[in-house]
Amino acid sequence: MMAMNHMTEMISCVLSGVRGIAAGYAEMLLYSAGLTARHPNFAYLGTLLSVLQPPAIYLYTKSLMRRDFAIKPRHWVHLLPFCAAAVVFFFAYYLQPVEVKTEILLEQDLPGMPTSLPLALVIHGVFLSYLIYSVHSLRRFAAGVKDIFSDVESKQMSWLKVLLSGYAVLWTVSLLYCLAFYVFKCSTEIEYVLMISGASGFLFINMLVIQALKQSAVFSGLTNEEAGLLEEREADKETVLPTDEQKNCLERFMNSEKPFLNANLSVNQLAKQMGMSPRDLSFVINHGFEKNFFDFVGDYRIRHATELLDLRQEGKTILEVMLDSGFNSKSVFNTAFKQKTGMTPTQYRNRSA
Repeated sequence: MMAMNHMTEMISCVLSGVRGIAAGYAEMLLYSAGLTARHPNFAYLGTLLSVLQPPAIYLYTKSLMRRDFAIKPRHWVHLLPFCAAAVVFFFAYYLQPVEVKTEILLEQDLPGMPTSLPLALVIHGVFLSYLIYSVHSLRRFAAGVKDIFSDVESKQMSWLKVLLSGYAVLWTVSLLYCLAFYVFKCSTEIEYVLMISGASGFLFINMLVIQALKQSAVFSGLTNEEAGLLEEREADKETVLPTDEQKNCLERFMNSEKPFLNANLSVNQLAKQMGMSPRDLSFVINHGFEKNFFDFVGDYRIRHATELLDLRQEGKTILEVMLDSGFNSKSVFNTAFKQKTGMTPTQYRNRSA
């Protein structure tokens, strides 16, 4: 039931963003077909609804990070940009006589964009602020999961960082276009703007929906316990370092039990095996060895891989060595191996052949 609720919240956020994008591009279509000139009351509705898009994208990003994510009363604050835009458009446009609306539309050269440069800049600023903060949140999350998991490739959501970064670049270009148009009076063919905007929006929508459906099957976000561990890690200001006994105990367990051979090992699982709390184990690893959990476990895996390669077991491929060492990603294995040894696994095996 919890997984179903989480999926519902994710889909709701995605659909809200999609509706915002669709509304914006629908307005461009109405503009290019001349319908807004004949029906002035329909103008700017797409622009107004599209202001809901940035908060929806941000909340969707948050829903990917937390398994128990749910829309709460405090999230309604993200409706403030939409409410402010609604008030501005209501008094500046929708309350005006038809003649004034028509005059405003005749002065408008960019589809769906208000003739007021400050208002156009504010709308662009809302989009870019949310997109940049979402990317920043993802980067912090990607660094944080390395303190919890030994396999992070599917948990860092690089696809979403790239997608949102690309979308932020498009909005930056749009901002520069507005400045060039309104300030420097540089005009280009509107058809080209519509074509590029439409293609970009279509690509963004499809990529977001496809990857959103795939992501939930790969990684459904942090549990409450895991999220709490990250929060404690960020708030940890202890100055007392772990004792040598604590460090030696951990090293002995790693060498004797070899828990790192489990490709999906997490800090919670290792703590349970050792009879420790996850917080205490993280403290020993972070402050005693000055590493995050991902790098700490990775060092043992690389060491084990070099031992297997040194044995030169007949018929054992590099892929088998990788899997037998606790890795389940060839790219992660090759990158980590070269960082630690200065050679690829193949070069290491053949160094003295």
